[in-house]
Amino acid sequence: MGSKKEVAVVSCNSYNQKEVDKAVKKALDSLDFKFKRNKKILIKPNLLGPFPIERAVTTHPSVVEAVCKILKKHNSKIFIAESSYANTKKAFKTSGMKKIAKKYNVKLVELDEEDLVKIKGKGVFRVFYLPKIFKKVDLVINMPKMKTHVLTKYTGAIKNLYGIITGGRKRILHKRFQEEKKFCGMLVDLYEIIKPGLTIMDAVYGMEGNGPTAGKKKKTGLILASENAAALDVVACDIMGYKERDVLTNIIAKKRGLVKNVKIIGKKKKTEYLKPKSTNQFALLFRFMNRYMLPEIVLEKKKCILCRTCERHCPTGAMKLKPYPVINKKKCIRCFCCVEVCPKHALNLEDNLIARGLKKFYRVFLKILHRSQ
Repeated sequence: MGSKKEVAVVSCNSYNQKEVDKAVKKALDSLDFKFKRNKKILIKPNLLGPFPIERAVTTHPSVVEAVCKILKKHNSKIFIAESSYANTKKAFKTSGMKKIAKKYNVKLVELDEEDLVKIKGKGVFRVFYLPKIFKKVDLVINMPKMKTHVLTKYTGAIKNLYGIITGGRKRILHKRFQEEKKFCGMLVDLYEIIKPGLTIMDAVYGMEGNGPTAGKKKKTGLILASENAAALDVVACDIMGYKERDVLTNIIAKKRGLVKNVKIIGKKKKTEYLKPKSTNQFALLFRFMNRYMLPEIVLEKKKCILCRTCERHCPTGAMKLKPYPVINKKKCIRCFCCVEVCPKHALNLEDNLIARGLKKFYRVFLKILHRSQ
């Protein structure tokens, strides 16, 4: 985990390979980051699932390719590793990583097939079982995608490392850490264990709204890089229009002393992102009513293909097909895994009746208050 707090922000307006190569090199030069020769390097992109590149769910292959080009000049042995929610092999192909692997002699690693080692944590979670390969490499390069997230509000550098957790263990952790604060604390624990030495974020096109899969593509035109993933997240959230209190992974990382006095190298341009339904301002104002204010998970039957993906990935068994997905609200822990993993985005979030009514009242109240001033 880099002790430096510098975050390079470089303009990159398209995924044209030459432009991306130039932007990534400029970012690394700005940080004065030097690769050592003949080292084993593991790249961890965001390959949440087998989503088409144009959906902006996964890290774009041109950004990963730019890094591979640089590493090859240093005679690095490169690994690209992931544990997707479903079919990692297909995710490698759909995301373009398979082509990169063939072109640059990179080894693709399906983390679900790796032997696990027991590693002690020191925060919220005391024990992690992680793929052994992370003990064998010299450097981990974390390559997230700039996106919103229905549970953690934002998914970037720290959250991207959750893809290292294999198979059903993700569901176990969601069930164990049902509260957002505890779940985010566990994510920071994982970050402190993995200690990625370099983070490069694909923010050329991000995702806004109900990310990390069901949101909308958002052009941001940036490449971000840092030796400190927590510092990069703070800068990325500011660019997206999040306030300091909004993202718990940032708050927890700051409390643990992992990020302070961040220095930005380059020009930071703000691009306001539409936030997930679960983070509406009214719910934040009336925290004691969150039980009633949180949005409902709704199904668009026309999009549903009855694939049972949501049912298989529900950590508490709250989701059942009868024949379409039905949620047992008593068992549902609001982790929104079903929304995240649905390949057709048939599950989405909508404000419930109480929330809509209270928000309307709140808007009227603000108008009256404004007129009285």
